[in-house]
Amino acid sequence: MELIFLDAGLMNKAGHSYKLAKVVSENLRRRNLRHRIFGLSNLEASITAEFGAIPHFRRSLYDGEDLSWGEKRLRAVAVLFRSVPANSATRSERRSFKRLNDDFERDLEALPADIWKPDKILCVVAISQNQILGLVRFLRKLSDSRLPRVICNLMFPPNFVPWGAVSECGEEYFRHAFELAAPLTGKMLHFTVENEAMREAYRKDFGLHTRILPLPFGDQEPLQAKDGPVRIGFYGDSKCDKGFHLLPDAIALCRRDGVDADFVVQIHHGNWEPRTIEAERALRALKGVRLLEGILSAEDYDSWLNRTDVILLPYDPVAFGPARGSGIFAEAVAAGRPIVATQGTFAGDSVSKQEVEGEVFAPHTSEALAGAIARLLPRLAACTARAGERAKDYASAHSPDAFVDTLLELAKA
Repeated sequence: MELIFLDAGLMNKAGHSYKLAKVVSENLRRRNLRHRIFGLSNLEASITAEFGAIPHFRRSLYDGEDLSWGEKRLRAVAVLFRSVPANSATRSERRSFKRLNDDFERDLEALPADIWKPDKILCVVAISQNQILGLVRFLRKLSDSRLPRVICNLMFPPNFVPWGAVSECGEEYFRHAFELAAPLTGKMLHFTVENEAMREAYRKDFGLHTRILPLPFGDQEPLQAKDGPVRIGFYGDSKCDKGFHLLPDAIALCRRDGVDADFVVQIHHGNWEPRTIEAERALRALKGVRLLEGILSAEDYDSWLNRTDVILLPYDPVAFGPARGSGIFAEAVAAGRPIVATQGTFAGDSVSKQEVEGEVFAPHTSEALAGAIARLLPRLAACTARAGERAKDYASAHSPDAFVDTLLELAKA
């Protein structure tokens, strides 16, 4: 038996693809289980040296195709008549769906031939509408003697596209892929999700049975008592669907109202979202805000997270989605950190249901975010104590052992 991990998002040490690959590889080595991990073709050499990840995929999970000339003309007319906003997406959902699925299918064909055997377990770490059809088409072409056991993790909801917009065609694309996959589903092809909310969404919308595959990020240090002001942090990609654009005004309002807290914000984006660029400029003009520039090493990221008292997760309930999970959410809860999250997201609903500690806000505005921070701080000590009591059980359920055990159970099924 050998486990094969396919991750078209693994390129560098930014984000959670790297951490997932690292902790899972360490766990499998400890168990003496053979495994290979395939990332992007421009994978950082240091990652290959660290745990043997293999460069392979030509197109990123977060890639896309620009609008065609004809689509740009139609979009210009729509802007003129104000049926779409002037800053709407410049990527084409239909062109991206066709070309990226074609490329993903070709990349699967180019993998080593020995992968396509019944004694292999393939885990597609994350997939979107731009890869799922390519995966299913390729598997349907394999003979029974070459079919491995495949676990496909539906990390994103159908309305996700990687350029910050809300998908117009995702439900159609996923439905077509699931229909094509039906002869394999539940036999050699299993679908997983991160949480119960996502599981229910796929069951309700597509009649799809999934298993929960817990993110293996329950390894953060417990919160240590310290002197000085409360530290509030925003970590991860600086994107509008994650509420980055709300931060400047929210922090300014907290300062105006005398909130005694230090703010730490990671700046990491591709300079393609106008609101993100404006928000970064505004943050740099604020005094007393610590900015962490670009990609953080795993060690630096963990160090900052371990020195942060409150984690901000101001994700957009529409663009980010109501059921989508988050690696930062998993890390925060596993380490006993209270969170501030948007009502209508999975993180926010977890707070509302008293499953985790923190505060929620609505609507999705800077004013509401600042208000949630102000409401949380007077009761932070009690929230932190309760979060610490729950952290151990959550961390155990979201450990590398739990992740690998679930994969092995699915493979046996």
